[in-house]
Amino acid sequence: MPKPITVIGSINLDMIVKTERMPERGETVAGDNVYFLPGGKGANQAVAIARLGHKVNFIAKKGSDTIPDVTEKNLNHPNINLDNFFTDENLLTGIALVNTTGRKGNKVTLFTGANDALLPGDIEKAEPAIKESSVVVVCTEIPTKTVKKSIELARKNKVKTILSVGAAGTKNREEILSMLEGVDIVMMNEREGGYLTNRVISHMETGTIAGLELRKLGVNHVIITMGKEGTLLVNRHGATVFHRYGINVIDTIGGGDAFVGAMAVSIAEGKFVVEGIDYGNAAGALVTQKVGAQEALPEKEELEKFILQKKKDGEGKAYKDYNDTIKMLEEKTNKMRMDIIKMLGCARSGHLGGSLSATDVIAALYFHVMDIDPKNPKKEGRDKFVLSKGHAAPALYAALAERGFFPEDELWTLRKIGANLSGHPDMRKTPGIDMTTGSLGQGLSVANGMALAAKLKGLKSRIYVMLGDGEIEEGQVWEAAMTAYTRRLDNVCAILDYNGLQIDGSIGEVKSGLEPVVEKWRAFNWNVIEIDGHNHEAIIEAFEDAKNTKGLPSIIIARTVKGKGVSFMERKVEYHGVAPTGEECEKALKELGCEEWQTK
Repeated sequence: MPKPITVIGSINLDMIVKTERMPERGETVAGDNVYFLPGGKGANQAVAIARLGHKVNFIAKKGSDTIPDVTEKNLNHPNINLDNFFTDENLLTGIALVNTTGRKGNKVTLFTGANDALLPGDIEKAEPAIKESSVVVVCTEIPTKTVKKSIELARKNKVKTILSVGAAGTKNREEILSMLEGVDIVMMNEREGGYLTNRVISHMETGTIAGLELRKLGVNHVIITMGKEGTLLVNRHGATVFHRYGINVIDTIGGGDAFVGAMAVSIAEGKFVVEGIDYGNAAGALVTQKVGAQEALPEKEELEKFILQKKKDGEGKAYKDYNDTIKMLEEKTNKMRMDIIKMLGCARSGHLGGSLSATDVIAALYFHVMDIDPKNPKKEGRDKFVLSKGHAAPALYAALAERGFFPEDELWTLRKIGANLSGHPDMRKTPGIDMTTGSLGQGLSVANGMALAAKLKGLKSRIYVMLGDGEIEEGQVWEAAMTAYTRRLDNVCAILDYNGLQIDGSIGEVKSGLEPVVEKWRAFNWNVIEIDGHNHEAIIEAFEDAKNTKGLPSIIIARTVKGKGVSFMERKVEYHGVAPTGEECEKALKELGCEEWQTK
C-alpha cells in the first residue's frame, strides 16, 4: 500500500467578492457576486491530493467558525486522515478576504486566526504520521517555528519535503531562509518568491536569479509559477521553463495549491520533478474553470482525461487552444525565425537574439493587428510600426517579405552593399518601413509625432512602437512617455521586448535593473498590459485591450526569451550581436523544422 502524504498547513474561510476590476486606493467598486467557501493553503492542498487518489494526513488547527459547516465540508473525504486536526474554540478560524476579477487575478487579505496557534508541540504529537509518509508538504501560513519543526521531523525521518511559500508567511523571511538547507522542493508564485528573496520577480530572468539564490541556501529544486509565462524550474541542471496549458480562465484562486497537490502526488509516486511540473500545470489550469479553490480541484480521472486531450501528436507537450488565427501566427512565426537564421547566416553579421525574441509580437502585428496594404505601402490612414530597437531589423524584414512588401529573395541580401536591406531599418530603401531607426531611445518620440499628426488630420491610424529593455535605460524614452500622456495619445501602443539581456549582459548587471517596470510606466499614467510575449493568444488580447483603452497611451510588457525558438541560443547573451556559423545554422534550422539550407 502506498505511503500517505502529510500536509501541514492552514485552514481558512474564504470570503470572495468578484468584481470587474480591482478598486484603487480610496475607491469602492461594486461586486458581481459573493461566495463563502472553504480555503487555506493547507486545506486546499490536502483536498487536492485526496481527489487525485492519494491518502493524506492533514495537520492543522481551526477555531470556531464564523459561518458553520463551510471550512470542513471537503475534508470529510475517505482519503483524508484528520487524526491530527486540532480545534481551539477560543479562537476564530482563519479568514481570507478575497477580491477576484476572474482571469485578471485576485488580491487576498488574510486573518490567520487559529492557524497561528498551530505550534511545534502539535507537530511533535503528529510525528508518527510524518514518519509513515512518503512526502511532507508544509506551507508558510502557519507560525515559522512550526514550519521549522515540520521540516526537522521530516528530515529526521528521511521523508521528502515540499515547502509551499505563501506571501503571508514571508514577513518572517529571514527565519524561513535559514531553514531551507536540504529542503527538496520550494514552490511559490512570482509574488511570493519576490517577497522571500527580497527582489521583484516579473520575468524568467529575474526568476532564475532568485532561484539560484535559494539554491545556494541548500534547496534542491526551486519552482516558480508565473501565470501565462509558464513555470520556472531552477535546480542543479540550470533553469528550465515549462509552458502552461492553454485554457480560458474563469478564476485564478487555488491554482497554486492545485499545482502543489499534483506535484506532491507525482513525487510520492516516484516520478521526476519535471513530470510533476507537467501534472501540476494541468491541475492548475483545470482549477481555473470554477470560482473558489477547493470547489474546482479536479478528480484524478478528470485531470488525466484533460491531459490526454491536451497532448498533441503524441509528443507529450502541452499546447494552447488553437483557432485558425493562432495556427496561422504559429506558422508565420516559425517561418520568420527560419528566415532570420538564414539571413544572418548569409550576411555573416547581425543581431540574432533580439530578433528571435521579438518575432511573435511582430508577426501578430503584421498578420493580424495592423491595417496595412503591401500593394499600397504609403496609403493615408494606415497603421504604422516603428522598430525603435532597430538592431532587430531581421525580424521586421522577415515579416515584410512574408506579408508581400518585397520578394523573399531580397532577404538574402541583408547588409550587402547596394542592397535594400540595411543592418537597421531605412525607410528610404525598404518598402514597408515607416521610420528609419537604429539610434536607441528615439523611437517613442517619433511614434508620438506620428500619433499626434494622425489625430490632427482626423485619421484612425494606430502607431505601434517596439522598445528594447536595455533601450529604456535612455532618458529620452521617459521624456517621450510623459509627452504621450500629456497629449492623451491613446493611438500609441508601445511594446517592450523584455528579454532580460542586452549587449553587455543581463539588465540587472548593466544597470540596477528595470524593476518595478510595470509600476514605473503606470506612474507615467500609461495603460500597462503584461503578457508572455510568445503566447499569440495573449498577444492578440493585449493589442485589443490597448485599442479599446481611451485617453491613455498603452504599453505591452512582453516578457520574452532572447534567442527564442533555438534551444542552444535561448537566454545566451553571446548571441546578441553575432551571426550563427554554418554549423549553427544547420542545427538551428533543423530544430525549427527546416532540413536543408545553403548560403545564398
